[in-house]
Amino acid sequence: MIHDDLDIMNSDKDQIANKELVRGLKEGDTASFKGVFLLFEQKLYRFAFSITKSEYISEEIVQEVFVKVWEKRKTLDISRSFDSYIFTMTRNLTYNYLRDASRRQSIRNELWTNINSLQQQADAELIFEEYEKIVEDIVQSLPQQKRSIYRLSRQQGKSNSEIADILGISPKTVKNHLWKTMRMIRVQLKPYLDDTLKILVLICFII
Repeated sequence: MIHDDLDIMNSDKDQIANKELVRGLKEGDTASFKGVFLLFEQKLYRFAFSITKSEYISEEIVQEVFVKVWEKRKTLDISRSFDSYIFTMTRNLTYNYLRDASRRQSIRNELWTNINSLQQQADAELIFEEYEKIVEDIVQSLPQQKRSIYRLSRQQGKSNSEIADILGISPKTVKNHLWKTMRMIRVQLKPYLDDTLKILVLICFII
């Protein structure tokens, strides 16, 4: 019973200390910022890595998180949970970072290299080629206009406005066709994917 009371007291002290760090951070105190960094850096790294499976990407994301925390320090609401604030920021930056993977070949390559550690029973390169072929078969079965829009967007990295100019249609039409195509690919890919590969395949071919 005494041990439980001590744990509660220590927990309360930690919360008070953390709030003081955040208060100092909001006021622009660099020592407080350093304290927040030391308190959260490893936790955020592990959180980002649990999603990306990439040391490099996780480190980049954590660095960006702390840059944004410092830039937005004056807007911090110390009455709210800072833990929730900083983990939500990390999650959002992680997914934003990964969405760009389909247009950033170096990140795509690293993501698929890291499949090795997740899928020991198969070679990562063969997995990539297998799903690439499945997606290509799906794309080949699309009507001409939808197929052209998909290739211009996902394979050539063109914006909706650029595609609209090339094909002589409105950006809204491009957006609608892309949405329908992505939905169809997701549905047709689903039976082939386990939970581990699902996110990575969606990132590389669909998002």
